Amino acid sequence: MRLGAAAFDARTGRLISLGDAELDGPVLDVWRAPTENDRGQGPRNALAADWEAVGLDRFLHRTASVERPDDRTLVVRGRSGPATRTLGFRTTFTWRWRHGALHLTIEAEPVGDWHDTAYGHLSVTPPRMGARFALPGGYTDVAWFGRGPGESYADSLAAARVGRFARPIDDLQTPYAFPQENGNHVETRWLELSGDGLPTVRVDGEPHLDFTARRWTSEALAAALHPHDLADSGRVWLNLDHGQQGLGSASCGPALPERYRLPVRRSAWSMTLST
Repeated sequence: MRLGAAAFDARTGRLISLGDAELDGPVLDVWRAPTENDRGQGPRNALAADWEAVGLDRFLHRTASVERPDDRTLVVRGRSGPATRTLGFRTTFTWRWRHGALHLTIEAEPVGDWHDTAYGHLSVTPPRMGARFALPGGYTDVAWFGRGPGESYADSLAAARVGRFARPIDDLQTPYAFPQENGNHVETRWLELSGDGLPTVRVDGEPHLDFTARRWTSEALAAALHPHDLADSGRVWLNLDHGQQGLGSASCGPALPERYRLPVRRSAWSMTLST
C-alpha cells in the first residue's frame, strides 16, 4: 500500500519505507527503562513498581482498521495496552502525503481503568507518551536543532541550551554505571539521521518533539545489569515523543512533583517525515 513515496503494510498500517529509506513503525510507546529515581526508596515513591504492576512495560498493539479516505490519506486505528488489564489507549495514526513529504498526526485516547486500587495505588501515570520507530543499523549519526548537546528532560532544562548539534548515535548515550533511561532531548524542532550509503531521514516537529536514538530497545535497557550487557540489536530505535516525565530525585529525596508527570488524558502530536 502506497501513499506518495511511502509504503505501508496493508494489514497493520505500519510504515515500511519512505523513498529509499527503510522504516518500521511506529507503535505507541508509554514506558521507559526505569531510572534509579523511578524505583524510589523501596516502597516509597516507587513509580516503576506501579508501571510494572499494571503492565505499562508489556503493551500489545492491535490494528482495528486501515482506511484510505483518499489517495493522499491513510488512517490507521487501533488499541494499545497490556493483555491482562483493561487500561490502555485507543490510537489513531493519520498519514497524509503533501508537498513531497509524509505528515503524521498521532492521537491517543485513554481507555479502561487507570485508577485501580488492586495494587495499593490510586492511579498510575505513564512515564512517556510517544512513538517508536526502527531503522537499519547502518544509521550512525544524528543532527538536530533543539536542546543539547547533552540529554534533557522536563525537569532538567537549565543544563541544555537551544542550538544546532550533531553527534554519533553511540555518543548520545549517558554511560550510567547501572543502565537506565538516558539520552532524551526535549524541544527538538527537527532532526536528521544519516549513515554511510543510506538516505538521510529528516523529522520536523510541529512544533517540538522529544527524541532518543539508540541501538537497543527500552526493554533491553531495563534488563541490563551492567553497561557491557547492552548489545547492538542491529537496528536503531528512534523515539519521537509528545513528552516524557521528569527524572526527579526520589532515590534519595521527595517524590517527583506532579508538574513533571504526564497526566492520563487524550494526547495528540504531529510530525513530518522526509528523505
